[in-house]
Amino acid sequence: MPSIFLERLSEHARRDGSRPAIVRPESSTTYGELVRRVEACALALVEQGLHAGETAGITVRDEASHLVATLALLALGIPQVSLGTHDPVPMRRRLAGRVGVTRIVAADPEDRLEGLECALLPAGGPLAQGPAVLPGFGDDDAVALYLTGSGTTGEPKIVAMSERDLALQADRGYCDYGPERVLRLASVEHNNSKRLRLYCLWHGGACVLRDHRSASIHELCDRLHVTWLDLATYHLEDLVRAAPVAGRLPSHTNVRCGGSRIPSRLRRAFVAQVSGRLHVSYGTTEVGGICYSYPSEQMDPAEPVGRPLPGVTVEIVDAERRPVEGGAVGEIRVRAAGMVDHYVGDPVATRRHFDGGWFYPGDLVRTLPGGALSIQGRRDDMMILNGINIFPAEVERVLEAMPGVRHAACFPLRSEVHGEIPVAAVELVDRAGIGVDAVMTWARGQLGLRAPRKIVVVDELPRNPQGKIARLEL
Repeated sequence: MPSIFLERLSEHARRDGSRPAIVRPESSTTYGELVRRVEACALALVEQGLHAGETAGITVRDEASHLVATLALLALGIPQVSLGTHDPVPMRRRLAGRVGVTRIVAADPEDRLEGLECALLPAGGPLAQGPAVLPGFGDDDAVALYLTGSGTTGEPKIVAMSERDLALQADRGYCDYGPERVLRLASVEHNNSKRLRLYCLWHGGACVLRDHRSASIHELCDRLHVTWLDLATYHLEDLVRAAPVAGRLPSHTNVRCGGSRIPSRLRRAFVAQVSGRLHVSYGTTEVGGICYSYPSEQMDPAEPVGRPLPGVTVEIVDAERRPVEGGAVGEIRVRAAGMVDHYVGDPVATRRHFDGGWFYPGDLVRTLPGGALSIQGRRDDMMILNGINIFPAEVERVLEAMPGVRHAACFPLRSEVHGEIPVAAVELVDRAGIGVDAVMTWARGQLGLRAPRKIVVVDELPRNPQGKIARLEL
């Protein structure tokens, strides 16, 4: 059965084969060329023994080559997972074992894993002009892509997605990607980055790749006419810090940011110093895009992540999973086409997060006036101190509103007498500027009994590769 992604790329090529699909600082690949490269790569992998029933692990550093390999495996119907070159070999080996990888797809023979077959990507060369006849080993609803979560609560969870799931998610939340030029700073070796690049190609957009780090983001956006810049929260921070020298982004570049909480202070600073075209999104690996907010909402101190996207059903429920009233805080549950319904090899987590056709990500939210959602923290992070519910995001917003505090993270210390005692770690703009006592006084004045009982100043909060705060380390 033909791959729906390859069919979609071929359709873009038939309509306008000269349209750029991959744009690099020094070169570009059209949709016509991309289809031929994908077909050539797929045939080369089959010639090296890749066959039905296998699962491939991709270990390819070059972004364009990695993307071609991903599309080639989709075209063949071979399930795949990224085994990133940035991860140590033992970590790659564990992930490969969890999903049953049988063959490594690599550009460098040094990236093979002992005990597994390895297929090498073909070197560049002349491309056939006619369409290739590819064997189809899968179907649209079979597993196409294994993705891992962020791993903030321990070993990353794994979800299995089909091509149809990917297409449904792309149509729901990222229709403004085509025919735009989209630059995402994180490498395609990272799961979410790969998925967003597939969304871009699904809609006929151009994936802009950095290739090297010498050119500034501002220069790339200007010279390559980037219309969408996809960022993580820590990228926003970097651009704000660089603003006094680098200035503002080009006016034609929209910015989309998601993946972790974006503090109100950072939103305001980014709009004032870098770009007024900031959009904040909320989504999960399991569902894809859930909510989306627009530039006009970024000054709201409640930190809205927007309203549910068309086709996404959202409810906020209490501990018994009954809908809450009005703007009360509760756990969000989501239902949408293209979402997965289980975790691979983890029945305990599956029972906890999937129930009755709903996905429960574990986030606590409330509905703001007007219908936008505001994230209050994780269900597992909520603290109960002497019967008082304390939400980390509430504490963090107050601390980050204090001049001189760059970032804050609130977490509990367990107490047999009091339950969970709130503690906060803070990053300061200048450690000589303010002291712990001043931060504590500010917190007590704003939060009363919900204020942290201890504040610790750290040079830098621990974060995972996606920029999320690693609370277990705290």
